[in-house]
Amino acid sequence: MLNKQFFLTLTLSAALLTGCSTTHYINIVPQVNVKNESVSNDRVINVTTDTKLTNAIGSIKTGLSEKADIFTVNDVKLSVKESVIAGLRSLGFTPDQGVLPASEIQIDITKMSYKTKVNALKTVATLDFEIKATVIAKGKTYKANYGSQKVDEYGTMPYQKTIEKDMNDLASQTVNRLLSDPNIIILLKE
Repeated sequence: MLNKQFFLTLTLSAALLTGCSTTHYINIVPQVNVKNESVSNDRVINVTTDTKLTNAIGSIKTGLSEKADIFTVNDVKLSVKESVIAGLRSLGFTPDQGVLPASEIQIDITKMSYKTKVNALKTVATLDFEIKATVIAKGKTYKANYGSQKVDEYGTMPYQKTIEKDMNDLASQTVNRLLSDPNIIILLKE
């Protein structure tokens, strides 16, 4: 009986010392929030997205030895493209209508990361979302980079929903920066 209790105590202690390991699966779906304008386009607007990133966003390691890997489960390229098209429509553009040759918006998702470092028992997380856009219209080319970053501190592992919300907030801020760029609006409108 004594050996059984000792073994149980030893097992529980080992489990507490090794911490918890899990995986967080999140969807990245940027939400647009742009001011409605009465702009219009005379050319079709093609939006393309690309990335060399994988679906691995990063990982978390807390001061309590909790660990979690973070992965996206949706097609982030498609969700960014759909968000940009929805934002263009909110601005008053009709991307699928107009004459050819089309105006082009090429978006490359260059950074999507969640990194942590431990400082005593406090975990410091740095979240990033960045895109690079190239707009080709009216014989001109305009290139710009847009990004958002958040630094957060916590003691224990954040919930999957919290990580998803934080990453979506960053993606939304970044897409809205692109849609609010007056240089892009000038190039696309008639």
